[in-house]
Amino acid sequence: GLYELFDETQPFADVVNPTKAEVDYWHATAVNHVRAMVGYTEEQYIIKPNKCLHLRALWSDEKFRTRKWDTADYPERCEFSTNPHCGEGFMPSVADQQEYLPEGITSCPKKAGSAGLFSAAKSNIPWSIKWIRPFCATLGGEGFWGGHTGPWFHRSEFGWGWWDTDPSNFNSNAGLRTKWSGDSGPVKYENPDITSGKNKVLVDNVNPNPRFPGFECDGINWLGGKNNATECYYTVMGLENECGKRFMTYNTANNGCGCYSPNMAVCATKGVSGRLTWDFEPVVSSFDGLYIDIDESLSQNSLPYTGRVCPQINWMQGGGGDASHCLQKMIENIDGLFDDCGRNFVTFNAAGGCACYPPDQTTCHKSETSRQSGRSTYELKVDPSYNPPTTSPPTTSGKPSGSPTSAPKFDQPSSAPTSSSSDTVMYIASLKITVKTVSNGEKFKPKVIVAVKDIDKNALADVEITLRWEMTKRNGTFKADTTVATTKGNKGKAKKFKFPKVSVDGTLDLLFESMEKDGYQYNEDYNQKNKQSNSECRFFSPECLFITIGPNGPVYTR
Repeated sequence: GLYELFDETQPFADVVNPTKAEVDYWHATAVNHVRAMVGYTEEQYIIKPNKCLHLRALWSDEKFRTRKWDTADYPERCEFSTNPHCGEGFMPSVADQQEYLPEGITSCPKKAGSAGLFSAAKSNIPWSIKWIRPFCATLGGEGFWGGHTGPWFHRSEFGWGWWDTDPSNFNSNAGLRTKWSGDSGPVKYENPDITSGKNKVLVDNVNPNPRFPGFECDGINWLGGKNNATECYYTVMGLENECGKRFMTYNTANNGCGCYSPNMAVCATKGVSGRLTWDFEPVVSSFDGLYIDIDESLSQNSLPYTGRVCPQINWMQGGGGDASHCLQKMIENIDGLFDDCGRNFVTFNAAGGCACYPPDQTTCHKSETSRQSGRSTYELKVDPSYNPPTTSPPTTSGKPSGSPTSAPKFDQPSSAPTSSSSDTVMYIASLKITVKTVSNGEKFKPKVIVAVKDIDKNALADVEITLRWEMTKRNGTFKADTTVATTKGNKGKAKKFKFPKVSVDGTLDLLFESMEKDGYQYNEDYNQKNKQSNSECRFFSPECLFITIGPNGPVYTR
């Protein structure tokens, strides 16, 4: 229907020499037509050209393909670079932007979004259809759910830059550099690779689903591409010396198949986008007489909790792939990392974190808990089928034994909370986020300042605040960690949070972990309101669980 659409809309006054504005209008019209073909007709899926994104694409091309911007003010150099993304995040100063800016725009800011490079078009193809070559090449190569295909269907703003790679050659390629930004409409359709069974191990007496979705283990041995997870399974099982038979990883992004050393008994999980990891041994849920009921429904109101944690949470190094994996690592305590853990509760973070609680944390009533997105908190239960080697009574020791030589060390919960009713409320009185451009404009680094006050609006010093950051890198890998800072001085501000450098086409999500000070209880209901959200919800409340930070600062809060 593209020909009919062109004939109907007549976008070019002169079909041989259309203006840039006419081409931009036609591209938006054509992309919206393609979106409508798959049922994307709602307002959130309507794409519009953005003049600053067009300029950003041009500036990136100029930085990469010319020496115009190789000055003392812009030290990054791309002349001899083999990286086609060199200059991707380049932005001239506001003063140097002026000669490019159309009427009504005083400067172009950096804006969070994504970018792409495409080379399938030809310079001698008419503007009416030039764009469709890179689109079709991407759709055909990656499919509808591909990483580079997604913005064509879901982003709300675009800016494109075209570059004739060899003007002296009539048949030269036309390079397309895309810049995408604005809100992204949700994906309406489920990837058939999920429903087709491609990502399942379809073998009798084998659990078809991965135990650790979104994770791989340390020490992976890649075996090349396989058509599906089942084929990967048979490959791994057929290699006698090269692969162990317990763990296997399948990469959904490129069909990669991986195995692990034959003597590997424990999977040290590492969160990586697109990875699915199987544990082919039966999953043991009971350790040293304690277990987690993973089939019990999670709730906001009672244990096991979703989105809640108990007081005195202690995040442990190494993490795990699921809640049972966390319990196993805590009980076995091979590296001595869990010496201070009690035997009452465990918390798992969907990003792979494991947390325990000290032995004196014997209750976890809702009134004691704090809300934290992505957390699942379980109460440890006594396994009735467990037969300890001795008949010693249960103890309250927090340190596990090297082997199950005693009865389960399980503290029965008391009926009253441990926190004192005299504890004073403390809350986040202000939260300020700024960003600094680093690495010659290729990356940015966030800076966060948090001020804490009590219920009487007195600033509080010596409050330990733990924040969690989560970042997806340009290559698709996922990284997350926590950062801690303590409030200082008479203004009660914490400034020394540490964050990684983030690519300018990426974002960093910020979540609340904990706030600790003797005699005080954190209460999010008093936190500063987020003026950027439509509902003006309070920072880190259930309505604003995390903050997304882009190269221009906080983008939005959800």
